Amino acid sequence: AILKKYFPKINVGKSPFWLPILAACVFFFSFFVPDIHISNETETFQQHFIGGGIFCTLMFFYLAGVLNIKYNFLLGIIYVFIFTSALGIANELLEFSLLKLGIFEIKMTDTSWDLVANTSGAISSFIILFFPYNFFLRKQN
Repeated sequence: AILKKYFPKINVGKSPFWLPILAACVFFFSFFVPDIHISNETETFQQHFIGGGIFCTLMFFYLAGVLNIKYNFLLGIIYVFIFTSALGIANELLEFSLLKLGIFEIKMTDTSWDLVANTSGAISSFIILFFPYNFFLRKQN
């Protein structure tokens, strides 16, 4: 009874099963993309653009379908920005923790570039994929 009072019931919707698989493939592929040398301050811009940004957009499409989140183009951009920012910050905090615990030896001077790459990758891929994906969904239903 307490759970029903404080936790709303979630109506699980449908979402294409291949979206998280595609997102995982994109994430894995991002490790093999060569450095584009956008700045001397970062060596992983393209990795975060693809593996952070495009991954987040694909996972947003999947989770929005599963959780029945309704959105239009502008609201979708806002949702993707929030989702990507939350995951990007969590990733940077994890990197920082692993560095301080001595588990990883990574360069932490490009955190701002990583967040810019995540965000620009997510928003640009959302803009590119929004209309084709929604057209695909209409054809599925």
